[in-house]
Formats: sequence, structure tokens, C-alpha cells
Amino acid sequence: MGLSHFLCVLLCAAALTVFAKDENHAAYRWTRQSLPVLLDAHTEPLNTPLFGGQAEDEERGGAKTLCGIECQSSLPPMDHTEQERILGYETMFENGTRTHTDISLQGLNKSSGGAAAHSPARTRRKRQVYGADGRFVISDSHFITNYPFSTAVRLSTGCSGVLISPKHVLTAAHCIHDGRDYLEGARRLRVGVLQLRTKRRGGGRRRGGQRRGGRRGEGEEQEVEEGEEQNSIDGDEMRRGKGGKGRRRRGRREGEQGVADHGKMGELEKGRQRGRIRRSAEPNKQPVFRWTRVKQTRIPQGWIQAKSSTNSLSPDYDYAVLELRRPLKQKHMELGVAPSASPLARIHFSGYDADKSLLDGRGNAKVVYRFCSVANESGDLMYQHCDAQPGATGAGIYVRLRQGEEGRKGKWQRRVIGVFSGHQWVEVEGGEQRDFNVAVRITPPKYAQICHWIHGDPSLCKEI
Repeated sequence: MGLSHFLCVLLCAAALTVFAKDENHAAYRWTRQSLPVLLDAHTEPLNTPLFGGQAEDEERGGAKTLCGIECQSSLPPMDHTEQERILGYETMFENGTRTHTDISLQGLNKSSGGAAAHSPARTRRKRQVYGADGRFVISDSHFITNYPFSTAVRLSTGCSGVLISPKHVLTAAHCIHDGRDYLEGARRLRVGVLQLRTKRRGGGRRRGGQRRGGRRGEGEEQEVEEGEEQNSIDGDEMRRGKGGKGRRRRGRREGEQGVADHGKMGELEKGRQRGRIRRSAEPNKQPVFRWTRVKQTRIPQGWIQAKSSTNSLSPDYDYAVLELRRPLKQKHMELGVAPSASPLARIHFSGYDADKSLLDGRGNAKVVYRFCSVANESGDLMYQHCDAQPGATGAGIYVRLRQGEEGRKGKWQRRVIGVFSGHQWVEVEGGEQRDFNVAVRITPPKYAQICHWIHGDPSLCKEI
């Protein structure tokens, strides 16, 4: 990271200190919320997908314009029946079979939002870097394989995602399904996680070969432990990354929201400047992608468009959950719902932007992190200008708030409150169209649905 970025971090950290006096306010705390109870009502088999879905054009993106805040406020409230229809879901298993499940909701509060309407089509540019590029490239092997950056995963379709349980990844629905059908890449979907690996010439591969020969049923273990343990996928000409240098300062105070995340980069730079440098990993260790097969995927009905549909809710429900074949042995990020006491001040997310993470010509594995303020928000979407490029889609949007009752200090905790969907044109007041990088917001009904997908037990999904 250059000196200019380092100075920017210091300025941002200084600016964030103004929030310290208000950190005990409810707006800066995770609040306990009751959830509607979501129950499976009926499940029926569906035809095998054709896998003919069209991936979004990363250079041009979609052409539709989102109904903005003022537009949405004029829509009628969504009734209970429609909410249940939207939160029904489709499950696709790794063998290509799929089912549709209708659900029932109990204890659902009235929704103030309605269907997201679309304005006439308009050509739009690719995902934006607004002004000066404010992204941070995390290449140091110590940081890249530790929380929170280690929760960022890469999909074999080229998108990002976030680990929300040892076996579940949250990502954008359009990374695997175009609204009509599954993408070709969803047929053998895999998830890559960056972990440190010690070089073993011959020994590790022989053990992997014996495991493959003796225990053929554990295909996911083959992919994780053997030769595919490298920074390449589906023809990318990338080789294994090299461990970097870095220093973690002990006793780091977790102060204002967000300082801990980009503060890590500041600490790293200060350590270099003062000569206090130690290797973040031994020379024989390096971060590499370990790939695991996806056991099943789940997508909300709100994303799936009927053939006769001309007006879809899909932008508000652009999320999906992937269940892995086996649990991962690393810390995940908890799911949450942002407090409604006040507008969101600052959001964060990390992903694999193609222009900075893997295509540097050296094959070094990198995570790209950024933070920014939310420009506007509706009940289901967050409009912001966080710098992002193709590959970041599906990354988990998170915030860092105090945990515990108001009046007590409490610990800081990061929670995923949304999914980065990508660049969109949005209709604003007066009919003007402006471009934003948009994220799907996790609401209490969506939280209940995702919690149900993870646990399958209503007793574990009664409150946040």
C-alpha cells in the first residue's frame, strides 16, 4: 500500500473518532429482534434445469433501471400471501435435480414496501470505480487468511461470496441463475477458500493419491488436498501465490466502526516504515485456494421470474445460499439485520475483483477490501458508491457494531447485513436516473428464510 493510501487511512480513522461519543446509542448497536416463523408447507419436484442461463455482461451489465426510493414509496404495501410466495424457494442438488418449496409465515409484520418496478431500458456502464479508487488489496498472507478477510470466498463462476456458517456461503443469485434458468457454470459449482499450505514435495500428493484411490466417495477431499490446491480455476493461467511480510500489533484497540478493518493496513505500513517487520508466514507457507464442491443451492422465489412476468421483484431478492459438501475449519461471519434506529453510516465488503485479485500476472492470491458510506437506502436495497469491479459481485456486506444492551460498553462484532449485487441505474426524485453500486439488504423475513436454509429448525430461528 502506498503512502497516499496510508495517509488516507489515518485521515479516515481520525474522522471516525467523532462516532465514539455516540457508540452506546441504539443506532450503533446490534439490537435483539423477533423473527417471523418460516415453515415449509409443500415441496414438489421440478424438471431438471437446462443450464442455459445467460451470465450478466460484466462490461455493460443489465439495462433495466431500478425503481428508486420515491418510486417504491408510492407502491402499495405487499400483502401476506405475496410475501409467502416470494419467500418460497427452489433447491438444486449437485446431481442436477431440483425442487420447489412453498412456505408459510407466522408473526410477519406488515411490509411497507411493494414490488420493485422497472423503468424503460437504458444502456449502462460496467461496475464503477467512483473517482479515486479507494479499494485496498490484501495480499499479505497473514491478513488474507485470517478473520474477517478469510470469510471472503470465490465461486467457480467468477463471483465472490461470504462464509456464514461452516458449511454455508451467501452470494448473489445472479451468479448462478439468470432469473429464468441456471448458468452453465452452476452445473459443477465449487467454492474456493484461501488457506495457508505448507509445501510438501511429493509426500502430500502421495497421501492425496492414496486417499483418492482408497476412499473414492470423498471427492471433495481430493479437490481440497491435492493438485487443485492452487490459484487457478477453469483455465486461468495463475500459479500459487507467495507469502508476504507483515506485522500485527498486539493490543490493538477495536474502536470506532470500521477502524479495525482498514486499520490493519495502516498498522502494516507503519511497521514497515519503522523497521519493525516480521514475516507473516514462513517462506514455505503460502495462501492457496482450496476448492470444495457445492452440495445444494437455494434461491428465493422472488428472484425466479415467471415466463409471463413483465414486472419482477428480482433486484430485491438477488441472493442465494450454497451448502458445501463438508464444513470448513475456519471462522465464519454471523448473519445480522441492520438496526432501523438510523440510516447506515458505513459498510464494508471484501471480494475477488478480477482487475486486482487474480489477474496481476504473478498469480498472487489477493482479497480486495473496501468501505464507504451508504448514499441512500430502501427497505430492501442499499445504494452506495463503494468502488468495485467484476468479480466482487456476491460479496457479503457487513457492518461492525457494539453487542449487548444499551448503556453497557459491549464488544464489537461484525455481521453480514447484505449482498453486493452490482452496478445499477436507479430512478431518483424528479425522474432523473443515477448510477449506484447496489446491495441487497437482509430484512427480518429474509433472515428467517436464510436461517431456515442453514438450520432447518424453526426453534433456532425465532429471533436475532
